[in-house]
Amino acid sequence: MLSVQKISFGFKNKNLFQDISFELGAGQLVRIAGANGSGKSTLLGVIAGLISGGTGLVSFAGDDDFRQWTSWIAPDANGLVSSLSATDNMIFWLQIRGIKLPAGVLEKTLSRWGLTGDWIQTSLPIAKFSTGMKRRLALARLELEGSRLWLLDEPLFGLDDGACKQFRDALDLHLSRGGASLVVTHDDRLLDRIRHDTIVLGESGI
Repeated sequence: MLSVQKISFGFKNKNLFQDISFELGAGQLVRIAGANGSGKSTLLGVIAGLISGGTGLVSFAGDDDFRQWTSWIAPDANGLVSSLSATDNMIFWLQIRGIKLPAGVLEKTLSRWGLTGDWIQTSLPIAKFSTGMKRRLALARLELEGSRLWLLDEPLFGLDDGACKQFRDALDLHLSRGGASLVVTHDDRLLDRIRHDTIVLGESGI
């Protein structure tokens, strides 16, 4: 699914990582670990195509259009339009990706993530949402997009124990259906009982 070949990235006076290579197949989860400043989030950004300036090659099953393959969750940003409601945010992103949902699926998904009721779903702008509500909405979007590869950077940010368990179950289901994921997390609740491999970044690379 994902092939990373000799990825290197650094700044003027510091190399973050060098010659990182790995393959990620269907049903596989890889955790990217390392000390603060080792380049974990940067590596995800390079793989996603959001950060340029490095060297190496990233390919997605031979398809250069990674949008149909990949969904991204950032550490403290949810990719939401603050002036729109939860429903309008979901419609906006799903239309960009060309996804049409059967009637009622969006409402049921939002409710399952604890965003229940017409006022919460269609009337309240998400600027008024709590940190945890915004994160649950972003994770509902991740689920609805149906991407085969999830890039997750601290996805449990702002979530209570119940929402953490719900997302862990969603991740487990994603993997069981042949999806794959790269994850950066300091929260071991996410990977509890989920089989995974680990890449450790350091001053000299892996």
